Amino acid sequence: MTQMVFIRSCSFQLPSPVVTWSPADLIEARNCGNELAVVLLNRPILFNKDYFRTIWNNASVRVTVDGGTNRWVDFVKEQIAPDDQLKPPDLVTGDFDSCTDESMAYVTRLNCRIIKTPDQNATDFTKSLMALQSTGYADKISRVLVLCESSGRLDQIMANINTLFLAQKVLPHKAVFLRSSNSLSWLLPSGNHLINIPSRLVHERIWCSLIPIGHRVIGSTIGLRWNLDNRVLEFGNLVSTSNAYAEQEIKIINDNSLLWCMGTSPKDM
Repeated sequence: MTQMVFIRSCSFQLPSPVVTWSPADLIEARNCGNELAVVLLNRPILFNKDYFRTIWNNASVRVTVDGGTNRWVDFVKEQIAPDDQLKPPDLVTGDFDSCTDESMAYVTRLNCRIIKTPDQNATDFTKSLMALQSTGYADKISRVLVLCESSGRLDQIMANINTLFLAQKVLPHKAVFLRSSNSLSWLLPSGNHLINIPSRLVHERIWCSLIPIGHRVIGSTIGLRWNLDNRVLEFGNLVSTSNAYAEQEIKIINDNSLLWCMGTSPKDM
C-alpha cells in the first residue's frame, strides 16, 4: 500500500502503511460473509430480523456463547418463518451456567460442536475466541463480528472492551468488532488509519467517539467535526465522545490502541 502522510504536525513517529477500514459491510450486512465469524453473546437480539438472518447465515463460522444459545434458540422459535431458517451454530461455548437444559438439548439435536469452557479467570466471550483458535476455525476467518448490546450492565460492557484488548493476543491479526443494534466499535491499533464512513451516517449526523482505554493516547484526526491535533487522550483529561463527521473519509493517527465507536442509527438505546 502506498504511503499516506496526512498530518504534518504530528511529533511522534509511526509506521507509514495506512490501515483502511470499511465498516459499511458489517453495518448493512452486505458482502461480509467471506472469512467472517459471527459470535452471539447473551444479550437481547434487537437487530432487524433480516439483518440478523443475513449476517448469521452468510458468516463462515457461527458461534453462540453460553446464554447467547438461549437467545438464538428463542429467536429461531419466535421470529423465524419456515422459509427464513437460520443455519445452526458451528460452535457452542461457555461454562453454561446461563444456558438452559432445553437450549442445550436443542443444539445437541442439531449436531452442533459443543465446547465447555469452565475457566472462571476469563469471560465466556474471551473463552469463545480461544475456542475459535483451538478448534482451527480461526484459520477460516479474518475478522470477528460480536453481536451484543451496549446498554445494561456496565461491568459486562467493560468486560467486552477488555476482550477486544485480549483478542490481539488470542486471535492475532484478526479484527474483532462489537456490534449492537445502534453502534459498531473496535480497537484501532497504533498507526495510521482511514475509515470510510457510509454517506447515510454523515448526512444523518450520527455520532462517533475516540476513547482511550487503560493508557494515554496521542492522536490527530482529519474529517471529524471536532478534529484532534496532536492531542493527549486519557481519562482525567480529554475523551472525544459525541463527535461527528465533516467528511466521509476519516483519517486518524494514534500512538497507542484507541477504541473507535460509531453510531449506526439515529436511535439511542
